[in-house]
Amino acid sequence: MDHTIPPKEYKWTPGNLISDNFKLGSNGHVCIVLNRQIQVPPHVVKLLWKNATLRCAVDGGSNHLKNFIISQTDGKKSSKGEPAPSDIEPPDLITGDFDSITEDTIEYFKGIPKISTPDQDATDFTKAFTVLQPVMVQRKVKDVVVFHDCSGRLDQVMANLNTLFKMQKENCNVYLLSGDSITWLLRPGKHTIQVPIDLVTSQRWCSLMPVGSTAHNVTTQGLKWNLYHAQMEFGGMVSTSNTYSTEFVQVETDSNLIWSMGAYDFEEKLRSTIK
Repeated sequence: MDHTIPPKEYKWTPGNLISDNFKLGSNGHVCIVLNRQIQVPPHVVKLLWKNATLRCAVDGGSNHLKNFIISQTDGKKSSKGEPAPSDIEPPDLITGDFDSITEDTIEYFKGIPKISTPDQDATDFTKAFTVLQPVMVQRKVKDVVVFHDCSGRLDQVMANLNTLFKMQKENCNVYLLSGDSITWLLRPGKHTIQVPIDLVTSQRWCSLMPVGSTAHNVTTQGLKWNLYHAQMEFGGMVSTSNTYSTEFVQVETDSNLIWSMGAYDFEEKLRSTIK
């Protein structure tokens, strides 16, 4: 008798973050803004933020959220000729050690609860989860959408990836959204990723990265360059600048992998402008 335990199966639909209903899970999702300029297309930000069950700005992320809100209402007038009020909801709370939030932002969000997380052994991003998770459990919300940015300081980018490893659990899926990409953690098991068809036809990039430990057995289907029982590790095999051969991608892995995929066209527009 075969007593082999079948791999745990996961299904992912990133189209919900790109072009479909901009809502994750039957009980909605949480939105977090980190301390980087919001580069995700404005209509995506507004819809994901609007549809969120819980909205949180992390320390200096509140400065960037304030700037985003102002930029989306700048120049708009009411029927009386006065500046139009914003239709973007304020955050439900602001967390952090508050070494980055400005006085102007504190005044702008003066009615919003501010919860101090002073522990210096963890990032403000990681500490935000200690505040959010009890509420998520109570409301049965498992999906977290994070507005961040991949440019700038490498140590902050790596710290954000570290938070994925620390917080991605059976009851918590964390998605990092930047101006060009969506990134999340694939735990050991068999994953099916439904790729939006326009990303397949336009041959947008995708990647699998073995951050933190060696993956000894990785097999994929649906990629242009598939892996077959491959070992992946830094200093050895990694899969970058890959793309799709079909709408459904399957990844079976015995270790954690970072999956990242091109989603928006901010960077392409920027490069074409520079040219």
